Amino acid sequence: MNREDLHQHYSEKRPEIESRLEEFKALREASDKRLFKELCFVIFTSQSSAEKAWEAAEELDEKNILADPSRSRIESVLEQNQVLHEKRKAEYIVENYNFLSQPTFSDAEKGLKINQRIKPDDLEKTRDWFVENIKGLGMKGGSHFLRNIGYGNRFAILSSHTVSVLHEHDVLKFSEPPKNRKEYLEAEKKVQAFSDEIGIGIQALDLILWSYRTEKVFK
Repeated sequence: MNREDLHQHYSEKRPEIESRLEEFKALREASDKRLFKELCFVIFTSQSSAEKAWEAAEELDEKNILADPSRSRIESVLEQNQVLHEKRKAEYIVENYNFLSQPTFSDAEKGLKINQRIKPDDLEKTRDWFVENIKGLGMKGGSHFLRNIGYGNRFAILSSHTVSVLHEHDVLKFSEPPKNRKEYLEAEKKVQAFSDEIGIGIQALDLILWSYRTEKVFK
């Protein structure tokens, strides 16, 4: 896939991609409950199919399990939807729910507090907070979560799919996802420069690269 092919693919997928990005942007006004569902989805995607991860998140939401997470019930839904590492991920969800529901100085009530953790004027700090405090969320996951709720216009989502295509374009020297924060930030700068060079926004670029590998515009 050369750059001409990349632009051609973008042209073909552009309406679908722009529609999906608008869906993400609309989540800036979403409730903490809705954001928690998106957070769960991103955690589920690790080493698992994104489609299966979303089906699991949808089922958990429909059954109202995310309103009062139970490790055993989450684990069962993940297993049924073929989401790998279901035991560990179920544990992450319960721990994250309890952590995000703790009273704070600005909100003494017990309940999910995700929106107040997002600082639109300092999204790098926001990403760092989520990566450092949320179980099961690394740099890719933190970037993915913020993109999916309408933020992080300059964040790269360096999954195995996107990294392999970027490697083919000589944007990245390695063909596997970055192993640590330092490598991630260095790679992200290169992807940002590539995005600017070809004139395709980094959020759209991620969806293009994903759809090129999977033939789907997803999440």
